[in-house]
Amino acid sequence: MGYASFHNQEASEPRELTSGGLSESKAIAKIYGYMGIGLLITGVIAFFGAWLFSSQINAWLGADGFLIPEKISVSQTWTIILFGSWIVSFIGLLVLSFVIPIKAARGSGSLWVPYILYSVFMGILLTAVLLAGIPFWMIGEAFGITTLAFGAMFALGWFSKKDLSILAYIAMFILFAVLITAIVGTITFLVRGSTANQRFWLDMGISGAMVLVIMLITAVDTWRIKKICSKAGASTNLYLYCAYVMYTDFITLLLRILYIIARAQGRK
Repeated sequence: MGYASFHNQEASEPRELTSGGLSESKAIAKIYGYMGIGLLITGVIAFFGAWLFSSQINAWLGADGFLIPEKISVSQTWTIILFGSWIVSFIGLLVLSFVIPIKAARGSGSLWVPYILYSVFMGILLTAVLLAGIPFWMIGEAFGITTLAFGAMFALGWFSKKDLSILAYIAMFILFAVLITAIVGTITFLVRGSTANQRFWLDMGISGAMVLVIMLITAVDTWRIKKICSKAGASTNLYLYCAYVMYTDFITLLLRILYIIARAQGRK
């Protein structure tokens, strides 16, 4: 989640999207198209990686559900590969989260390679979600809710005629309140003790507030992206950068909503 000045955008005079080369509808189509490519790559990598590792697990287990002695060394090797890929992917995401905005701001080179790499690394990390045993129906439900919420915030940010930067301050205030609540709640529970029901509702309250924060930031990011598009004109790197911002907002929102659904289902 975030934004950056794009290729000396502040130095140019604001223009309507239609005068930058692409109409507003085509600009949205470009951004959503590139975002869809990133999500597709992430989904394919996540599902393929989870299927590959789970199929190997089935080959290691005997009829009694325990590891076959002859397969212990193989399972250890695969486990090292899996955890190693997660570590490499996490580091890669951190590096690319700086590289992509910097390359976009400088206008140096194409963003296709870092954007695709970011999507691949995210897919590798998300194999952990699938390997955790979360059922597909739950992932589908979370994806549907995320799509609706994301679409509503995108529409608010893109079509709003008002300055939405105030929403960023509201999001920061909520985030600060969440942090204070989490710290105070944790200290209180450690001192006085707590029931499972109390911990559950504190967790759900914090998670719900985080969803609201992400939704507000999505609207603000979209509003700022529209400003960038109107100032910088049309270019592949511009739309790739915008797609990257929307992609990260969508994934963050999806994971938080999926957590809430899984937590509520686990309580049942």
